[in-house]
Amino acid sequence: MVQEKNRAYTYRWIVFGVLLLTYFFVFFHRLSPAVVKVNLEEAFGMTAMQYSNLTAVYFYPYAIMQIPSGILADTLGARKTGVIGCLTMAVGSILFGIAPGFSMLMFGRMLVGLGASVIFLSILKIQSLWFAESEFGTLTGMTTFAGNLGGAVAQGPLALMVGLLTWRMSFIAIGIFSAFLAVLIFVLVRNKPEDKGFAPIVAVRKETQQKQAGIWQTLKEIVLCRHMWPIIIINFLAMGVNFTITAWALPYLTDVYGLSVSKAGAITFFYPLGAAVGCIVTGAITDKIKMRKLPAIFMSVGAIVCLALITFLNGGKAPLPVFAVCLILISVFLTYTVLFYGLSKDINHPSFSGMSTSVPNVAVFAGAAVVPLVFGGVISKYQPILGNQGAYQKMFLGFLAVSVICTVLNFFLLETNCRSRYDELREGTYKKNIFSLK
Repeated sequence: MVQEKNRAYTYRWIVFGVLLLTYFFVFFHRLSPAVVKVNLEEAFGMTAMQYSNLTAVYFYPYAIMQIPSGILADTLGARKTGVIGCLTMAVGSILFGIAPGFSMLMFGRMLVGLGASVIFLSILKIQSLWFAESEFGTLTGMTTFAGNLGGAVAQGPLALMVGLLTWRMSFIAIGIFSAFLAVLIFVLVRNKPEDKGFAPIVAVRKETQQKQAGIWQTLKEIVLCRHMWPIIIINFLAMGVNFTITAWALPYLTDVYGLSVSKAGAITFFYPLGAAVGCIVTGAITDKIKMRKLPAIFMSVGAIVCLALITFLNGGKAPLPVFAVCLILISVFLTYTVLFYGLSKDINHPSFSGMSTSVPNVAVFAGAAVVPLVFGGVISKYQPILGNQGAYQKMFLGFLAVSVICTVLNFFLLETNCRSRYDELREGTYKKNIFSLK
């Protein structure tokens, strides 16, 4: 019995490792067009607007598929869902590589986004069935770290590959490797320990065995749950700000500080790295102390302090070292939203962890689509009136206001102490006050 348990505990890391490698390449796919922008302009006479559409078309199916992805993970299973996702990415990447015109380029890119959309929630589903509740935060941090690392690595190695193989052959090769990942998932990944002949690692709930709610009824229950709405709103606002900073930090440094693109890029390069490290540290700490609400409050306050320094020091032009440190710290502090996947899982039906984590993920990509447009409008409005420094100060003032709202909403989060509270909440026996810190 002990030997079988040890085998299960070892094998789960193989399952998780294969999916982690897959998510690494999700981000690799996501950021790859930036590396070949010049090549695409030469091959297709692509305009700036066409390039913007090409990068954006990845996110449309990705955002639309978040709730369906959760349903697929809960019903079809993470294994089959992951295989289908990788094969779809493979076809999209190969079509991108052989595209004779812009239309097929767009179609290939859209297929890549469609395939990539199902991977993250499939990993969260695997985490909920192969690992204990107390490990969920750490594992989610590791997953997001792998994704951010894939985005950072995409730049150098892909540029080298393009130089050696041409951009077309590079994307064909990436497509072939994505198909190989599909084979790895099919061969090695199993939805739950029982599928491999092991005993369950996570205790099976009798209520779940006897009766499961319908998919649409469960989705309705998740969306209408009052404890989910602070999570949804914060994800929309905080991650919207996060994506906006990613888009505007480099132009801010060139416009306000007069830095060259290369020098500005050397600073902004650390923003995704800070987020990657923050995800792991935040997840590990919350699993250790068995709290998610208090860390979220402290980290959101930290973001407020950093944004206040950037906004008000020297009229919106803080000393460059101060800005650089604050930028990196903001990337770390905003990773508190990673904790919300665990909270969502704890609040809702354990058998539908895919759906319960998909709903806040929709808010992330909705925020990524809407919030940058709002702040882009702020820059456009105030730049002719106040100049670059004044316009960007208005933008950071807006970030500060949003962060204050998010901090207030963090006090309305329900602390679950990293345990499923679904039955207690449904039966009305969970008496912990919504405003309590623990």
